Amino acid sequence: MELGIIVAKQVMIMFILIGIGITAFRKGIVTIEATNIYSNFLLVFVVPALIINAYQRGMVKEQLVGLGYSFVLAIVFHLMSIIIVNLLIKSREDNNYRVERMGAIYSNCGFMAFPVLLALLGQEGALYGTAFIGIFNVFSWTNGVAILTGENNINIKKIIFNPGSLGFIIGLILYLTQIPIGSVTAQTISYIAAINTPLAMVITGVFLANIDIKETLKDINIYKSVLLRTIILPLIMIFLIKITGFENWFDAGKNVAIAHIVACSCPAAASTILLVARNGLNSEHGAKLVTMSTLVSIVTIPALTILINLL
Repeated sequence: MELGIIVAKQVMIMFILIGIGITAFRKGIVTIEATNIYSNFLLVFVVPALIINAYQRGMVKEQLVGLGYSFVLAIVFHLMSIIIVNLLIKSREDNNYRVERMGAIYSNCGFMAFPVLLALLGQEGALYGTAFIGIFNVFSWTNGVAILTGENNINIKKIIFNPGSLGFIIGLILYLTQIPIGSVTAQTISYIAAINTPLAMVITGVFLANIDIKETLKDINIYKSVLLRTIILPLIMIFLIKITGFENWFDAGKNVAIAHIVACSCPAAASTILLVARNGLNSEHGAKLVTMSTLVSIVTIPALTILINLL
């Protein structure tokens, strides 16, 4: 129960920040156009800094093993999600189903998971979270792009050289080699990483203020995608973790399981808006998915964290 309270407090903090974003938009302080620029800033600078910062720690054998298993869990989750979502969200003529599939499969693990993991498990939790983000980047730039475009051409350059993947690769190399980067560089990266939560949540608030909630609530397809993203897929993953006894496989098993469930319980990824817009699809539909799943997550993230801790 204590874990649930910690998570609930952290989620409430994030929703207060979302409220600030709503207020800023309604007062004309922040525009939707500015928000798109801030979103790109987050993806290009802040998320890589966040990942590199998580790897700035001494290597501990137990945590290195946990990191390896975190990669395995993340791969299993994404493969499972792709299969289930493609079966349950059927193709339609309006192409919004592509946006819904993207939103259901890919979580906002970069913007939402890290502050929760830091509050729950400290830097160890953030370390395990980087594995999920690394796998997320590979899948979102392959399967995610294929979902949105209908094409299966894999662009290796985009997989490797997108900001999230670069941050992950650099951070992992620094962690495995223990190469010192100097206090000035480390502190600079830490400052940039600290921007993540407040800026990401304010941006979410602006998107929330910019959509028609009543119209969104009438769309049954939104409900299906949000339920898959925030409840059904995480519950299936909890079931798999428990039925396999994963938490008892190694010393850090419990913490790895908790970190993984937090990451896969997050609302729809910001890329549901950004990549959707870039590929000429309905970014407003993506914004609705991100917003509604974020609202639902205020309940589901603490509840799912309590569940995996109690079972």
